[in-house]
Amino acid sequence: MPERRRAGLWVTGVLAFTAAGAGLFFVSSARRRPHEAARGTATVSAVADDGSSREALNQGLRGGDLKALGILQQRVADANNAPRNALSEAEGGQWLETLNSLRAGFLSFNPAGRATSAIIAASVLEKFSAEPAPPQWIEALKPLHDIYTASLSDAEGFVRFTALNEIRRFWVWMPGRSLTPAEEQNLADWKEGLHRPVLRCLASDDGRTRIAAINTLGYLPVDAAAAPAVAYLDDTATDVRRQVLLSFAGRPGVLNEDMLLKRLHDTDEAIREAAKTTLKVRGLSDELISLGGLMTSPKADQRASVIALVKDRNDIDPIVWLLQLSHDADESVRIHAVEALGAQKSQTVSVKRRIVEMARSDRSQQVRDAATKLMPSPEETTASLPPLPGSSMLNPKAN
Repeated sequence: MPERRRAGLWVTGVLAFTAAGAGLFFVSSARRRPHEAARGTATVSAVADDGSSREALNQGLRGGDLKALGILQQRVADANNAPRNALSEAEGGQWLETLNSLRAGFLSFNPAGRATSAIIAASVLEKFSAEPAPPQWIEALKPLHDIYTASLSDAEGFVRFTALNEIRRFWVWMPGRSLTPAEEQNLADWKEGLHRPVLRCLASDDGRTRIAAINTLGYLPVDAAAAPAVAYLDDTATDVRRQVLLSFAGRPGVLNEDMLLKRLHDTDEAIREAAKTTLKVRGLSDELISLGGLMTSPKADQRASVIALVKDRNDIDPIVWLLQLSHDADESVRIHAVEALGAQKSQTVSVKRRIVEMARSDRSQQVRDAATKLMPSPEETTASLPPLPGSSMLNPKAN
C-alpha cells in the first residue's frame, strides 16, 4: 500500500557519504561536562546528592532543578560508557518516567539546561535500540517530540544548534524489535513531525542554526525530504554555503552538476575549489568543467563564448549546450544561440521546435526576428514535427 511505502522511507534507509563526510563545517561541541548545566542555579535543590533515588531525581526534573539534571546527565554518561544491554520492561518503564519528568521541567531550565535536556533525551531513546526492546518503547516518542520541537523554536541559538545535532541521529533510528504496521507508521509520523521544524530552522536569522539544520538534513536518506537544504547554496553567509557542499557533495540526486558549476564563480575560494573537486569526483573532465564554468558565468560575454567552442564539436552533443543557451537571460546570448542552432547540420525535432518557439514567443523582438529567419518551412514543419498536445491531429475526425 502507498502509505506503508511512505512510512518505510522514513523508518529505514542507508545513507552513503563521500570522503568529505557530512559533519558540521561550523565545528563546536554542543556537549557539556557532567554537572555543568547545574552551575549558577539560584534555587535550593530538592536532590540531596548523586545517590538520590530515581523518584527524587524525577521530582527534581519536573520542577526544573538543575542539580537533578546534572546528576541525570552523569548517570546517563556512565551508562553510555558501560556495555549496552537490552532494557527489561521494568527498566523501560523507569526510563520513560524519567523522560516524561524531563519533558515536564524542560521550560523551567535555563538555556544550558534545555540544551543538556536535548542531549539526555536522545541518549534515553538510544537505550530502546538494544534488542530486544521492551514493548513500551513507542511511549518515548511523544515526550521526545515535545522536547525537540520546543528546542527547535527556542530563542537561544545554542539550544537550537544542540537539538539539531541530536536529531540527525533519529532519521534512521529503529527500536530493537520488529515493528507492527501501526508501530511503523507511528515511528514514520514521529520523524516527519521533527522534519517540519527542522525545515523552519533553515530560515533562521542565525547562521549557526542554518548550518546545523543543513547538516541534520544531510543525514536524512530521503532525497526529496533533504532537498530543501540545497537552496541555501546561494546563502549570503559563506559558512552556510560551505555546509551545503560538505553535506551533499556525495548526493548527486540532491546536489546536481548544474548547481555545482554555478559555485565555480563563488566569492569564496574554498567553495570554488570544493565544487571543482566534487565535479571531478563525479567524472567530469577539466575541459567539461571549464566549459560548464563559462556556461554558468555571471558575465553574458563568457556564456556567449561557449557557443563558438561547442557548435562544431563531435565528441559532445552541441545541441544540448545550444538549447540551454537559447534560454539565457541575456538576449544577445539567445540570438547567438538560435543562429548556431539554425546552422546545425542535424536539424532535429527539438531544434526545429525551439526555433519556432523562439520566433513566436521570445520576449525580445530582436530574438524573435533572428529566429523567424531560421524557421523551417511549413512543409518541413508538418513532415518533421509531431503534433503538439491538444492538437486536432491527435484526435482525427472520422470521414
